[in-house]
Amino acid sequence: MLIFVPTFGFMNITTNGVALGPAAVPSWILVCLFYFLPLTAIIAELASANKDKGGGIYSWIACSLGDRWAFFGTWSYFIANLFYLQFVFARIPVMASWALFGENRFGDENLELLPYYSIVLCIALTWIASRGVKKFSKLSDVGGKFTLLATGLFILFAFIAYFTGTPSATEWTAETVIPDFSISYFATFSWLLLAVAGAEVAGTYIEKVENPVRTFPRGVIIATLMVGLAYIIGSIAVSFVASHEVLADAGIKDAIYVVHVILAESIGLNGNLVVRIFAAILLVTSIAAYVVWIESPIRAMFADVPENTFPKFLTTKDESDSFSNALWTQSVVVIILIAIPLVGLSSIDAFFRLLTDLSALSLVIPYAILAVAFLVFRMQGPPGPFTMLRSNKLAIVVASSTVLVSIAAFFGAGLDYYVDAETGLEATKAILMTYGGPLVLIALGYGITHLTRRHNAKIG
Repeated sequence: MLIFVPTFGFMNITTNGVALGPAAVPSWILVCLFYFLPLTAIIAELASANKDKGGGIYSWIACSLGDRWAFFGTWSYFIANLFYLQFVFARIPVMASWALFGENRFGDENLELLPYYSIVLCIALTWIASRGVKKFSKLSDVGGKFTLLATGLFILFAFIAYFTGTPSATEWTAETVIPDFSISYFATFSWLLLAVAGAEVAGTYIEKVENPVRTFPRGVIIATLMVGLAYIIGSIAVSFVASHEVLADAGIKDAIYVVHVILAESIGLNGNLVVRIFAAILLVTSIAAYVVWIESPIRAMFADVPENTFPKFLTTKDESDSFSNALWTQSVVVIILIAIPLVGLSSIDAFFRLLTDLSALSLVIPYAILAVAFLVFRMQGPPGPFTMLRSNKLAIVVASSTVLVSIAAFFGAGLDYYVDAETGLEATKAILMTYGGPLVLIALGYGITHLTRRHNAKIG
């Protein structure tokens, strides 16, 4: 559940339904087969070989590529998380609005209120994360079960309605289902990669698991299968309930709630009541997921980093085994980032879309480096205690293809901004903002470590 909760999100189904319509179904299958499952195999093997280390993705990269590449991989992962947290803190008030009122009361006219709510949430959830993993992992366990229940009920009733005579809202033809593989599609593909991110978050807690060589890889595999099937079957169910036009009309922020209202009313239930119950469940489970996303990247960044890489203030643990100083520093950075992008944005959908793309861009960098680390790891010697890819040739093919898909996703993510721009200047600005943002922040991290080492060398 600690893997499933932060990885799976029903909103990822409706978000990609808005972008792709029924073509989202084969797209999920492609992503699961050619990216999610290979990445899971890589994570499971590297985690088993580093079972005594608590740094997660940092330790996995460092074991074969060394600390320099481990830093770049983990710092870019950390940067992706900063963008993602901006996105989720702005999304929670919308969930609360649907839970309380049965509608979204944060339209474009109330856009200026979201930063204030987001800042309060950032502080509150950071405080929860600072209490320690043993406490919030229980919240993730409960949240995961509620997520499974809510998703399972939606899928069950959508299929029951379809097979008992309610026609599908979506026309299932080769033309609607097969992706068009346009520039916009390849840009959306990066969203799909972001949606399956999460199998690595539990890696920072592997040393707290009983019999980690056996238990952790098994947990990763089971969670991966659950997530993949939930996305594929869930996308089919959503397409039964609402057409692509209806989803697009609802928009990224509200489509997830609209489909629940439509399904409930189609089977004779009170749509307003059902969507409130669903939104309340989503609110609780999302809080559990976001606490994990607040804490895990911090632990990955600072748990096994060499001494003098960062100021000692950031790498010190407290009595609850948490990096409280780093957590609160992250909170300050996220609060600043929350306040800046909202100024001047004409649409909340534009804000959500920008943050999603920035997160996706930053996230595929550590995955590419992780795949290269696995490739070197398998070429250097025998595999670890747990081996999914027994053949070295197969391991090389899987790792190489994962690297190539990551690179393609990185360069494809911002192309639709270029296509949609009306002038060359607008296109240039969009490309610089989309690609330049993550790269500037990654360079900033390298600058921090360089200055820290110089400072400590002078003291020494």
